[in-house]
This record gives sequence, structure tokens and C-alpha cells, in this order.
Amino acid sequence: MNEILNKVQKDLSKLQKTIEAEGEILLGKLMSAANKATSNKNVVAKRKEIEKLIEKQVARLEPAFEKFYKEAKATAGKYGVNIEKIEKKVRSKVKTKAKSTKADAAKVKKTTSKAPPASSTKSAVGGAKKAKKKTTKKA
Repeated sequence: MNEILNKVQKDLSKLQKTIEAEGEILLGKLMSAANKATSNKNVVAKRKEIEKLIEKQVARLEPAFEKFYKEAKATAGKYGVNIEKIEKKVRSKVKTKAKSTKADAAKVKKTTSKAPPASSTKSAVGGAKKAKKKTTKKA
């Protein structure tokens, strides 16, 4: 099992490095294109050029990712691990978490929009304290 995890981790790190390298190259091209854009026509032309570059990069990375996925699936299958089931579970958990996060964000947004202005709020410091009464026993 450790072998599988090590191999998967190694493959993931290799894939991550590849994607980071391609991303840096693409980012450099994006930055140079953005710096060269001086008019609206240039921006539209550069946008199309960038879209083509992105499509090329994705086309280059897709086969590598598909190969990695097939290898990981086959390796896990050898050891009796069903990646498709795990993937379905992860996706369902991500969806439920995303829904709850959106709901939480909506609740926060509602409560912050209903908050009174800062000038009308009372200070928490110096509030009145109720004194405890001492009870004495009479003998």
C-alpha cells in the first residue's frame, strides 16, 4: 500500500511541476501580451492569441493527465482500490461543502447588511455590573 501511495505521490508531484512550469511560461506570455496591448483592437487580437495559446497548452497537458490517471487507476486496481468510487465520494463531498459554503456566505452577507452603524452601537467596556449580595447567616 505504501508503494502505491509513494508512486501516486511521485506522479502527482511530477504532474504538478509540469503544470507549474507550463503555467509560468503561459503567464509570461500573458504578461508580455498585456504589456504590448495599447489599443482596443490590439487587446482583442491579443485575447484571441492568448486563447489559442491556452488551447494549445491544454491540448498538450490533457494526454499527460489522461495517461497519469489511467496508470494510477491501473496501479490502484492491482491492490483492490477502486478510484472511481473514491472520486465519486470526493466529488459529492465537494458539492455538499460548496453548497454549505455558499449558504454560509449568504448568511454572513445578510447579517452584515443588517448590522447597525458603528456610531450607534454601545461600547462593551464599562457596562453595568450587578453586585452580588452577601448573605450572612444569623445565629
